Amino acid sequence: MSQHELRAKPAADRQFVVPEAIIAHRGAPLLAPENTLPAMRAAVEKGAKWVEIDVKLTKDLRPVIMHDDKVDRTTNGTGFLAALNFEDVRRLDARASFGEEFAGIQVPTFEELIETILELDVGLQVELKPTPGDDVDTAEIALKVLKDMWPRNRERLFITSFSIQSIHAAARLMPDVPRAFAVVVPPRDPIALLNETKSQVLHLLQDVLTPESEKILADSGIEYAVAVVNDREKAKQLLKNGAQTISTDIPDLLDA
Repeated sequence: MSQHELRAKPAADRQFVVPEAIIAHRGAPLLAPENTLPAMRAAVEKGAKWVEIDVKLTKDLRPVIMHDDKVDRTTNGTGFLAALNFEDVRRLDARASFGEEFAGIQVPTFEELIETILELDVGLQVELKPTPGDDVDTAEIALKVLKDMWPRNRERLFITSFSIQSIHAAARLMPDVPRAFAVVVPPRDPIALLNETKSQVLHLLQDVLTPESEKILADSGIEYAVAVVNDREKAKQLLKNGAQTISTDIPDLLDA
C-alpha cells in the first residue's frame, strides 16, 4: 500500500478536511437564489463557515456557477448551459422563483464567486459539475481559475465531483487540495473506492443511506459527508453515527 492510499483508522486519529459540521449547500437557497452571490452572503449572515457551489462550462468554455445541465429551473432561459455562450448566460435573470427583490440577479462567474468567498472569509467546497462529455475540460478550466485566484497559504478549500474523470484531473492539477468523490449508492468497500478515485473523503446522498451502509462507513474509518439534510434531528443523528459534515440548505440548522 502506497503512502497515498487509505487504510481504516480509529475515529480519534482521523484528520478532518472540514472542521465545521455544516456546509451551506449552494449558499442559502431558501433565502436567496441558489448558487448566486446573494445566496453566499445570506449563508454567511446565518453563520455559515463553509459554502458549497457548483461549477459548469458555457459553450465558449467559461466557468460559471450553476448546478443543472439546463438553465430552465434557475433562470428565465431555456436549454442546455453547454449550448449557450457566456454573454447569453449573463443576460439571463437568475432569480428562479424568487420575487422582485432579486430581479436582475446574474449567473455568477467562477471568478466572481471566488472573490466573494475570499471577501466573506469562509471555506469553499467546489463541486465540479460537468455536463456529460466535458468532464476533463470542466476540471482543467475551472481549476486553472482556482489556482490563479486562491491564496497559496489559505487552506479552507476542497474539491468534489460525481465524475471520476474530473476528480482524477483535480488530483493531477491540484494534488495538495483535498478531494471528495460523490456517489449515489453507498459502496460496500469505501476505502477501495476512495483509493480508486484518488480521494480522501466520500460524499453521499442521505436518501439512499441505510443503517447497514452507515455501519459500513463508520467501521471503515473514512471521512464522509451526507447531503442534503434539512432536518435538524436527522443531521444530529448522522453526525453522531459517524458523518463528519452535513450539507444543508439551512446554514443555521444546528443552532437553537
